[in-house]
Amino acid sequence: MRRIALVLAALVAFAAPAGAAIGAERFQRHVVRGYAVSLAVPASWVAVDSRVPPAVIARFSRDNPKLAPFLQQLSLGSSPMKFLALDPVVRSDFATNVNVVVAPLPSGLTFAGYQRGLAAEVRAIGARGLQQRAVTIRGARALRLQYRFAITAGTRSTVQTLQYGFMRPGRSVVVTYTTLPSLAGRYAATFQRSAASIRFSG
Repeated sequence: MRRIALVLAALVAFAAPAGAAIGAERFQRHVVRGYAVSLAVPASWVAVDSRVPPAVIARFSRDNPKLAPFLQQLSLGSSPMKFLALDPVVRSDFATNVNVVVAPLPSGLTFAGYQRGLAAEVRAIGARGLQQRAVTIRGARALRLQYRFAITAGTRSTVQTLQYGFMRPGRSVVVTYTTLPSLAGRYAATFQRSAASIRFSG
């Protein structure tokens, strides 16, 4: 499970062109193809997944060079990151985002063991103020984690993270929402609405 934390740590800081201000807006559902999971995010957010043709990702990366390192991970078949959506409005060189990471799990792992493993990974990346509890979203049991940790992407900064880890048959599905601590209140309702929309089929 260590790969999950490493990918999450790598994906939380990037810049994109400025866009419209945050406000009440329409949400759009996105299916993470091949993994029986979907979620809704604001329709204005830029969303891409691992099934996007490499040529499209390359073109988008050229148009948005600061996003290139993150978008290119989607084109790698071995990457556990399968979906990325970000608010195109950048504040303090940070784009608030949600990503979905899928990784295999060993057989026989209990939910309690999954909880311990995921929490240990989060602590390993330097999480501070970790809060965790089991929740159920649309019938799917999950571990909800909330914490802050420091990142370095040009400059060192701290981010606020809300994360949901789902133990599915044979794999872990982790949905992570990340923003700056100063913007946590601004995005709280957006994150809550999106998280409540997480749905598994099959």
